[in-house]
Amino acid sequence: MMLARQKSMLAMVLVCSGIILVATLAYVIAAERIGREHLAPDLSRTMGHIIEAQMAASPGKLQAVQTTLYHMAQHYQIQEAGLYNERGERLAHSHSGEGPTLLAPNLHAQPLPEDYYEYRFAILGDEFDLVVRNDVSLPGFFYMDTLSTSLVIVTLSAMLVFMLYLMTRQWQQTPYMHLLEDIREANTRDDDGRITLKLRDPDLHPLIEALNDLFWRRNQRTQHLKTAHQQAEHARLRATRLSTETRQMNENLAKEVSVRRSIEVQLKNTQTLLDGILNAMPTALFALDSRNRIVQCNEQAGDWLNMEYSQLNGLPLAQLIPELGKLNLMPATPGETPHMVKSERVKIRFAEKVLVTDVLAYPLHSGQQARLVIRIDDVSQRQRMEEVMVQTEKMMTVGGLAAGMAHEINNPLGAILQNLQNTRRRLDPSLAANQRLADELGLSMELLNQYLTGRGIDQFFDHIQNAGERAARIVANMLQFSRNDHLQKRDIGITELINTTLNIAHNDLSLKHIDLDIDKAAGDAQIHCVPSEIEQVLLNLLRNAQQALEEYNGGEGWHPKVRIRASRQNNMTCLEIEDNGPGIPSDVAPHIFEPFYTTKEVGDGTGLGLSVSYFIVTSHHQGRLRYQRSSLGGACFVLCLPAEENG
Repeated sequence: MMLARQKSMLAMVLVCSGIILVATLAYVIAAERIGREHLAPDLSRTMGHIIEAQMAASPGKLQAVQTTLYHMAQHYQIQEAGLYNERGERLAHSHSGEGPTLLAPNLHAQPLPEDYYEYRFAILGDEFDLVVRNDVSLPGFFYMDTLSTSLVIVTLSAMLVFMLYLMTRQWQQTPYMHLLEDIREANTRDDDGRITLKLRDPDLHPLIEALNDLFWRRNQRTQHLKTAHQQAEHARLRATRLSTETRQMNENLAKEVSVRRSIEVQLKNTQTLLDGILNAMPTALFALDSRNRIVQCNEQAGDWLNMEYSQLNGLPLAQLIPELGKLNLMPATPGETPHMVKSERVKIRFAEKVLVTDVLAYPLHSGQQARLVIRIDDVSQRQRMEEVMVQTEKMMTVGGLAAGMAHEINNPLGAILQNLQNTRRRLDPSLAANQRLADELGLSMELLNQYLTGRGIDQFFDHIQNAGERAARIVANMLQFSRNDHLQKRDIGITELINTTLNIAHNDLSLKHIDLDIDKAAGDAQIHCVPSEIEQVLLNLLRNAQQALEEYNGGEGWHPKVRIRASRQNNMTCLEIEDNGPGIPSDVAPHIFEPFYTTKEVGDGTGLGLSVSYFIVTSHHQGRLRYQRSSLGGACFVLCLPAEENG
């Protein structure tokens, strides 16, 4: 702890330092103002007079003026100077070499910024203009001299303060040394008379009075001790007489103590067993008295509250866990009888985390210190399992729905493709039946084919066939999603899988305006999967990135970019597909894998792309698919698959 004299010295040092600092700052500010308001204008006017005198003496000799301007620019307060004619054309110019050049070749072409100090003088009437740009900041040598002077003042002040500290310390110690001598003299006395200290310093009057009272009490205590010693001697004689009787009583007490000790050991073992059972429970238990204060709790309660559970006794539970006060679990008054109450799915914020809990309060029998027990069970894991089960059930529903839709679409789709094939056959001039009927009707098959070609009907047929075959592949994939079939899985290299997906994407998506960054850090790592399904998942993720980048404008210098990175994590091979688009809002991200959830306009999306991809990865391949914020600023999907077949 810092002594009073040390505190006073520190205060004086701080005050002196503050005064010196304020004085130094005031000195610097005054010097800066004098340089800006007086020295710089006077220097510029003097320079103007010199130039005017030089031009009057030697008219037309601009080289001499240039030389004079050069020497003037070496002054620390002159940044730049220029001589202009009456048309504003610069005839001579000089710059100090520090900072940018702001005086333009034409005086009227570029005005100076407002934060620079400029002085303009008319030379020889209005025939010439001299423009001087000053640097009003203080030079470095001024600051060095000011700092040196301040250090000298601080050093002298510190020496004076230290001398004052020594004198103050001596003044303070003198009366205490006198008092110490009196106390030592009083302690050397052997008589029982009262000891009285003399008052030599009025400032020590309360201390001397207290010491005199202390010596008086010691004298009284000595007298009492003498009297007590005499009484103790009489008591010793009496105790000797009673010792024989006491010995017999002690023997009897020893037997009773032995029996009591055996009972205490049994009680202690029982208490230890009960404490072990309570502390081993993964549930927080609180026993409360009539004022709703904690009488007893277990270790789990202390762990959740980040406190030693033995230190919780006597604390009000409602202050430790405010959420319980809103559930009406605890009686409001000591006279109110508690009842059994149960609350489920209660979110409670403990010291380090938020838990979803079930809370049960039940009363104890009367006559005990505690009247109510509250049990808190952590059901966060169970809630997460229930959410996973709900999500799995949704995906199974989507699989069944996809299978039904695929079967219903397959029949009319087959009829469309078959009728298209028959139409092309009926228009083929090489078939004899077509040529025979055309001859009967007087129709030229060649002219008919030329008409169909000229009108682009063949291209329409090709578009219909391509769309139908693509729809057939989608139907086949939907049927495959619903079967949960692993018989078609095989090992495939991650490089081959990425290349195949990119080939499909270049044909199906518009990726020409997007920069693709492929990082195959996993090398030739193998994964065990159904390649067509994983290709469909990657294609869905690329399509989402392409659509997001088309609708986003990142500003000047921004260019759409998609990065695909492959890496190995333990026994999983992971793919990251990220972009530099707008990303996914925080309120939308928790729902992106839910079936039929979409943020697009009606008709632009079905909300099944990510949900089906999630179903393929998690259900068919026992992998993981999650979303996170991209380091590029947009969205990032991480797809992890087992590197080899689980045997």
